[in-house]
Amino acid sequence: MTLSQLLQSLTGAERDFIASLNYGMDAEQHRSALDAVIATNGLIDFRSQGYWYPYEVIELGKNWLQDGHEREYAACLGIVLRNIECGADISNDLDWIVETQADSISKLPDELKLMVTDLSTAIINK
Repeated sequence: MTLSQLLQSLTGAERDFIASLNYGMDAEQHRSALDAVIATNGLIDFRSQGYWYPYEVIELGKNWLQDGHEREYAACLGIVLRNIECGADISNDLDWIVETQADSISKLPDELKLMVTDLSTAIINK
């Protein structure tokens, strides 16, 4: 599974879960911005979208794997990795993410784990 495939397959409930990760604050704004990010296969234009919506909840999502929400976690992590790869996200570091999230990544289903590995490898090989 690719990041684009995962993002396009997210259900409304999964998108709502991500959009509500900041204790439900501004969930509608986050959801609208998240839908726009999904439409661009995970790429964020920080100049037009800003950093807050939806990246705040995406950042929260990539830092915490919750039981039963592996797809949402992988989607958030994948979006961050995609934006590191294209140079849009200059605040995150691949090595730090891999180090701090290794345990959570290891718990993902194989197809999601492979997606994260492929994105990480693309950044390393760039």
